[in-house]
Amino acid sequence: MENKHHLTGWFQALFAVLVLWGVSNVFMGTAVRTWDCHPIVFSCVVFTSASLGLLMFSGYGRLASETARSIDTWAYGILLMLNYIVFLALLAIISSTETTLLQAVSVVVSIFAGWFFIGRKISFYQIVGALLILIGVVLVFSDLVVDNFGHVLLLVIIMGIIQTVRTYVAEFHRPHKYASEQLFSVKDRARVIALVMFVVSTLFFVTSLMFAVLMHFVPEITIPTAPLINDFLNPYTVVFAMIAGFILVAPLRFFEFSATHSIKTENYLAVSAFAPAATWFWEYVGVQFVDINMHSLTKIDAIACALITLGGLVIAYSKMHEASTKKEKWIDYLSYEAQNLENVEDSREIVASTLQHLEGNTDKTAKLLEVPIDVVRAIISDDSKILAFKKEVLNKVARNYRHKVANSDSLTGLLNRGGFMSELQKHLDNKSGFSLLYIDLDKFKPVNDTYGHDIGDIILKGVADRLREVCPKDAIITRMGGDEYCVLLPNADKLITTKRASDIKQSIAKPFDVDGIKAKVEIGASVGTAIYPHDGKSADKLLSVADGSMYGAKKSNLF
Repeated sequence: MENKHHLTGWFQALFAVLVLWGVSNVFMGTAVRTWDCHPIVFSCVVFTSASLGLLMFSGYGRLASETARSIDTWAYGILLMLNYIVFLALLAIISSTETTLLQAVSVVVSIFAGWFFIGRKISFYQIVGALLILIGVVLVFSDLVVDNFGHVLLLVIIMGIIQTVRTYVAEFHRPHKYASEQLFSVKDRARVIALVMFVVSTLFFVTSLMFAVLMHFVPEITIPTAPLINDFLNPYTVVFAMIAGFILVAPLRFFEFSATHSIKTENYLAVSAFAPAATWFWEYVGVQFVDINMHSLTKIDAIACALITLGGLVIAYSKMHEASTKKEKWIDYLSYEAQNLENVEDSREIVASTLQHLEGNTDKTAKLLEVPIDVVRAIISDDSKILAFKKEVLNKVARNYRHKVANSDSLTGLLNRGGFMSELQKHLDNKSGFSLLYIDLDKFKPVNDTYGHDIGDIILKGVADRLREVCPKDAIITRMGGDEYCVLLPNADKLITTKRASDIKQSIAKPFDVDGIKAKVEIGASVGTAIYPHDGKSADKLLSVADGSMYGAKKSNLF
C-alpha cells in the first residue's frame, strides 16, 4: 500500500511538471501575445476560476474562516498574483521557454535570502547548483533579441524577489501549517489554497475594474499598466482564462500539494527541474497549431536549459541525500536498553497507544510524536524488546503523547474530558474571566437508529468541525462524551457568551451532506451557559450550572 502511495505521488509530480506546468506557461504566453489578453485581467480570471475549481473539489469544511482572516493568506495571495502578473508581462515580450528559464533566477535569490535573513547554511552542492543556474540565466540574457533589454532585466529581478518572498510566506503560512501538523486531509489543504487564491484574485479583479471605470469616465486620469474597460470585454480573456484556471492551474495546484505530501518536497523539487524543458517541448508542439513566437529559441537556449536543469538536479539531489541520511539515523532517537525494561515498556506503550488512537497509521503516529517514521517502525518490529527512546527523546515524545493523544478524543480530534478539565482548572487557578458553553445535540439518536453508528460518527466529527469554525482561536473545545460538547471562552462576558451560543446553534442546525445518503441529515443543539465567577468558582459548580442551563434550553425546545 505504501509503495503504491509513493508511485502515485511520483506520477502526480511528473504529470504536474511535465504536462500542466509546461502547457500552462505556453497557454498563458499565447493568450498575452497572440490573443491580446491583458495580464492583470487574465491573471484575475485564471485564479478565480482555479480557486472555484478547488473549492468545488474540497467543499465546505475546516479552516475556511481562519484562512480568510489570516494576514499570511493576504500576503501570500497578493504576492502570488503579482508573481503571475510579472510573469505574464515577460511573456508579452519574450517566449514562454525563455521566461521559464529566466524564472530560475528565483532559486539563486532564495538560497541567498535563506542564508542572509534566516541564517540557513549553504552547502557546497547548493553553491555549485546555484552557479550552474546563474550561468544558464546569463546565457539566456546574452541571447535575447528585444528592444528594451533593461525592461526585461528589471522584470526578471522583480520576479525573482517576489517568488522568493512568496515561497517563504507559503512555508510559514499558519493555517496551512496547522492543517499539515494536525494531519488534515488533502481536501482541507486544497481548501486553504483555494481560499487564498479566491480572496486575492477577487480583490484584484474588483480593484482593477474600479480603476478601469474611473479612467473611462475621467479620461484625464491615466494609471500605468491598469486595464481598460475593453480589456474586461475581451472574449478571449474570459474564455481562455477560465479554461486555463479550471483545466490547468487548479489541478496543477492540487497535484503540487498532493505530490509534495506523498514523495516529500526534495523529490518534487528534483522533478520540477524539468519545467523549462517541458515548456520548450509544449511550445514546439503548440507552434504546429497556433502562431506562437519561437524565433528566439536557439542553441544557446538549449545549453542554458541544460545548465539550469542540471543545477536544479544538483541542489535537489543534495537535499534528497541529506534527508535520506537523516532518515536512516534512527539510532539518534533510540538506544539498546536490554537492562532497562521500564524505558523499553514506556516507549512501546506510547507508540502502541498512539497507533491504536490513529487506527494503525504509522505516518500519522510519527508526526504526532515528532519522530521519523523509521523510529516508529523500529519499535514496532522490535520483537526482542530491547529498543527504547533515549532519555531526552522520551521526554519530548511523552509530552507530545500527553498533549496530542492522551488528552485527545480519538474520533473528533478535540480535547477529551480529562484534557478539558485540566485546561479548565488552569483558568480557575489564574482567576481570569471566562465562560462555559455546554452543548447537547438534539435529534441525534434518530440519526444513529436510522443510518447506523458509522454515519453518526461522521456527524459527530462534522459538529466538531463546525465548532472549530464558529469559535474563536483561543477557545478550548472538548467532546465530553457521546453527543455532548463543551466550550471554554476566555475573557467572555454574558453578552459575548449569549451571542456565541446562538452562533453555535445556528451552525449545527445547518443540514449535513453525507456521502451515500440522498437526504440531508438535520440535527439541532441545546446550549447551556455558565460564567465565572458569577455562576461558580469551582469546576464542578460551573459544569453543573452549564449542564442545568442546557437541560432548561432542551426542555424549552420541546415546546
